[in-house]
Amino acid sequence: MTIGKEFVLVHGATHGAWCWEDVAARLRARGHRVIVPELPGHGRRAHEHARASVASYTAAVRDAMALEGVSRGIVVGHSMGGIVIPKVAEAAPERVAHLVFLAGVVLPDGGSLFEVHLSPPTRILMRAMARGAGNGTIPFAAAFAWSRWLNDLPLGHPVVQAALPRLTPQPLWRFVERVDMKRFYAMSVPRTYIRCLRDAAVPPDRAAEYARRLGVKPVDLDAAHDAMLSAPDRVVRILESLSPSPCPLPQRGRG
Repeated sequence: MTIGKEFVLVHGATHGAWCWEDVAARLRARGHRVIVPELPGHGRRAHEHARASVASYTAAVRDAMALEGVSRGIVVGHSMGGIVIPKVAEAAPERVAHLVFLAGVVLPDGGSLFEVHLSPPTRILMRAMARGAGNGTIPFAAAFAWSRWLNDLPLGHPVVQAALPRLTPQPLWRFVERVDMKRFYAMSVPRTYIRCLRDAAVPPDRAAEYARRLGVKPVDLDAAHDAMLSAPDRVVRILESLSPSPCPLPQRGRG
């Protein structure tokens, strides 16, 4: 008999809780508890874009875990969610048993997503897009989103066609905010990095660098950036293989 685990699934930029629907349904069908928080400024909370910040994202996940009574959570952060879940571990260490970075961005202490992950031309483009939108958010065209996040499926695939209209503009501030990571890098919470080999947003070489920063060897998945949408069964298999029990890290992650 399978003993159910507790999973907390955290979405990334422009996405919402909806992006985890297929993975969550599969995990629940296999007897696991699954909590999928919605971050301020995203999905059903897109109107809260002015509240988007590291602190508000962290609070949204922490509060959802407290409300549901999570005590041994395997907390999964996709893409930008990789910046959120270390802060969740800091805020609620008694509820976090394992962190999983799915194509996640991993910052050094004091870094921002803008400086660490994006090239200078991309930063200029995103600032211009946010100015054009007039409210500090970055709208992404459907063709761009597909080519960066779901390029392992044809543009006309039903999964792609269902996902693209649900994307919401990304609050710019979240990208430029610097994040204090000193406390996280002093923690010994178990962590796993899932590297997506067809990823155009977090390319494999960059993902390997992020895994090294965490002090782990990446688990490779033959999928694009949004693997939870294009390869939910394979994502579930990896997640189910993880233990929520504390275990020593092979080496200390570097800040």
